[in-house]
Amino acid sequence: MKKSFFSLIIALFLFVSSYAQVEDRFGYLDDTQISDYVKPLVTTLGTAFNSASYHSASIPKLWGFGISFNAMLILVPDDQLTYTPKLPENYIESGETATIWGDKGGAFAGPDGFVVFPAGINKSSIPIGYPQISFSTMGTELLVRYLPKIDLGETDIGFWGLGISHSINQYIPLVPVDFAVQILYNSFSMKDLVDASNIAFNVHASKSFGLFTGYAGLQYESSSMDLSYTYTDPNGTNPDQDFTVSIDGDNSFRFTLGGTLKLAVVGLNIDYSLGSQSVVTGGLSFEF
Repeated sequence: MKKSFFSLIIALFLFVSSYAQVEDRFGYLDDTQISDYVKPLVTTLGTAFNSASYHSASIPKLWGFGISFNAMLILVPDDQLTYTPKLPENYIESGETATIWGDKGGAFAGPDGFVVFPAGINKSSIPIGYPQISFSTMGTELLVRYLPKIDLGETDIGFWGLGISHSINQYIPLVPVDFAVQILYNSFSMKDLVDASNIAFNVHASKSFGLFTGYAGLQYESSSMDLSYTYTDPNGTNPDQDFTVSIDGDNSFRFTLGGTLKLAVVGLNIDYSLGSQSVVTGGLSFEF
């Protein structure tokens, strides 16, 4: 279990590593250009942290406790790998350049010379993982996600999240399918660099067939991030400027379909969510 825990922490580090690869490239973009470049990253964080919040709609009426380890692979669509940049006045050439997940940056000629945009890190699938615990009683479940702040030298990272689910079918006798509603909030931070928050509301249902439980859900979600960075004028005519910008992700609705295999107190689940960025999620849980 300890090995799995640290494996999931490493998965969070993969995001930090990706960030480190592009942090210096932010300096090429002022506060009017940075949003389009970073938006797919905000969407990725929202997709990841708004995932893995349920694998069944059945909530114990007396009490329950569970601990789970979740890993996911976020799939970035092609239209989020590039964007059309805003060019200065009198630059009539149009084209695309890379977002943070894209490949080659664009260069555009005009009366004042070339305007050059930074490259991305050329990734269309991003793995992230984290642990969580749950407590349930009287048809209501509290979900807790937490990683203590981890020192990374010049910065640190921290992550926490809370979710509350409530059983609906307990008020409707003899319904053969379990239904529940849930609200979820997550926060991720890198000191003095990134402060991201995500919120989701969903309704989900499940049906058990012996050891197997099928589940599905419809979710509305949103994501946002405050990004702090230093912009350097490429012409060297102006001093460096520190910017803090707020960027919203493209997260909105997602549909999830999955299944859980449970043997005694051990559960294995996998699901696929279709949204602004699709995500495959797998989990190992211990439920009592």
